[in-house]
Amino acid sequence: MCGDIDPAKNSFLMEFQQDKDIYRPPIFDMSDEELAATANLNFSVDEVKQPTPNEDKRASQQAQHLNHLLERERLVSDAATRSVVFSPPLISRLETGIIGRGTINIIQGAYGSHKSRLAELLAALMLSNDPNDPKFMGFDRAELERFCVCYIDTERNQSEELPFAIQGIKLKAGYTLADQPIDFRFTSIKAIERGHRFDAIEAFLSHVREQTALHLFCLIDVVTDAVGDFNDAKESMRLYDFIGNLCDKHNATFLLVIHQNPGTEKARGHTGTEAANKASTALQIGFEKDASGNDTDLIRLRYLKLRRGKRPEPVYLQYKEEVNGLALAEADQVAAHINHRKHKADTEDIADRLLSLLSEGPLPKNEVWTTLETEFKAKNATIRERLKTIVEQEPPMYDEEGRAVRLADYKEGRNQFFKLTPIE
Repeated sequence: MCGDIDPAKNSFLMEFQQDKDIYRPPIFDMSDEELAATANLNFSVDEVKQPTPNEDKRASQQAQHLNHLLERERLVSDAATRSVVFSPPLISRLETGIIGRGTINIIQGAYGSHKSRLAELLAALMLSNDPNDPKFMGFDRAELERFCVCYIDTERNQSEELPFAIQGIKLKAGYTLADQPIDFRFTSIKAIERGHRFDAIEAFLSHVREQTALHLFCLIDVVTDAVGDFNDAKESMRLYDFIGNLCDKHNATFLLVIHQNPGTEKARGHTGTEAANKASTALQIGFEKDASGNDTDLIRLRYLKLRRGKRPEPVYLQYKEEVNGLALAEADQVAAHINHRKHKADTEDIADRLLSLLSEGPLPKNEVWTTLETEFKAKNATIRERLKTIVEQEPPMYDEEGRAVRLADYKEGRNQFFKLTPIE
């Protein structure tokens, strides 16, 4: 019958009625003080707060960032399931990798030190059909692969200086002045307002990428002109984040030219400091000095930092006017100069020696002094003075893992030690 109640439901209702009869609300057991404390409670229903436009925008950005990070996780996870085969270096010398694929690299030097000529020579190497030509001074590039060279200038005039530099790259790469290699792209951002130069670089490389599938070898000369203030730490970090993302987005490798601060070995401003931190390889080029402190015609190319392996010995060069470029210096001249440097106990050479001497950890000061006195054939007072200069001036030093370090000293009881301390 329609009016009959299901026995199961009837049982449930009876149990509910019994529970209701014995249920005692908590408020019945409250003290007067507890009841008084509830007097100001608001029992009204709150209005549902609508998100503001800024909150909507932030939520949308967070969703985009999350999607990006999850996609990166998926790609890395997929790659991590397979054997990782590291690509060979793009540029090497004497079987030592110098510039790796998809990395940021720098050449630093004082004004007039031929840093741009060195950068142009490496650009020509990447463009050349004959990378074994002696003019490349023993530098080799990855075999069986072609590259697209993108040269972005920031300071030359475009009527004479920039065309002359472009001609030099073409001639060193084996082309004639009339040739227009399809894999050689170049431009200038000199006339672009500094606040818009990132966008200009991004637009140019995106355009090049649409026209070629080759790996891009990008040269920016000079990189401090890509930012508004090279002493601004935030702007400098943003620059290298931008370039690092370009490496991934456009399958590119960057070689950046940067000036050194006058009278020092450090690259210019915060942009230079951050460049040394971010770079996989940091090269320094400059004229060597004679006993009187004057520049000689000998140029030293020094490997300040090499993340891919042990740093090679410096390479000694000379500028040859007849080829408007750099060439390897004569062996006897190099040998004589190296002997002079050792007797001089040059600060740079001592700093280089300290990197290996202290690589295993701190050493007693007496042991460091004695080792350096023997190797450099110098007096104890000279060695102490050089070490004091290194501690105070903190010249560029990088350990075997590519971390920036400085020389420090400390005491343990009566014992004194030297050690290398990472620079944060």
